[in-house]
Formats: sequence, structure tokens, C-alpha cells
Amino acid sequence: MAGISTWTIEQRRAIVAEYEVAPYGSKQLVLRRHRVTDSQIRTWTSSRDAGLLEVGRSLRKGSMTPKKESAELARLRERIARLEDDLGRARDDIADRQRALDSLGKATALLQELVSGKNTAEK
Repeated sequence: MAGISTWTIEQRRAIVAEYEVAPYGSKQLVLRRHRVTDSQIRTWTSSRDAGLLEVGRSLRKGSMTPKKESAELARLRERIARLEDDLGRARDDIADRQRALDSLGKATALLQELVSGKNTAEK
């Protein structure tokens, strides 16, 4: 079997899935058969649940220093602010387009009234 650092994402997912469905009392057999620890299973399960296993990352306690965590939080806050600005502009654009469509609809209705009025006057 593969070592700790050589498990593929598919293998990790398969082992976690097998472990999760194993009946009580046979989970240790799954661990022994695949030569993994319950700590690895917990890490892989947490990573899978956080959506990180698919991208080959894992959640490990202490994997991020407080300084790195603060920097990452600042980066994410900036990204959120940019996305909120983009959303505000998009909403304004939608409102402008809706007003333009409303005006176009009113102009079309007015033209139809003029045309239908002209047609009844000609008859």
C-alpha cells in the first residue's frame, strides 16, 4: 500500500468512505488493511468536509501560524469588499437597464396607440 504522503485524492476518499460505512467493531480492520491511522482518517474526513481534499490540501492543527492566518483573513476581507463593490455596481446596472426597458416599453405602447389611432382615422 501507499505511504502517508503518497495517497492519491481518490484513494483517500475511498478509504474514508469505506471507514465511514464499516460497522462498529470493524473500523480498525479498515485502518489496518490500508495501513492508516484514525488520526489520518479524521484529517482526511475534515479536509473532505471542508472541500479541501479535492484540491489536495488538508486541515491540520497548527498548519497556519497566527501571522499567516491574520494575513489570509485580511486578504479575504479585501476580496469580500471588492466583491461587495462589484455586486453594488451590478445591482445599479440592473436597475438602470430595467428603467431603460420600462421606458422602451412605454415608447412602444405609445407608438402602437398612435399607429392604431391613425389606422382607425383612415377608415
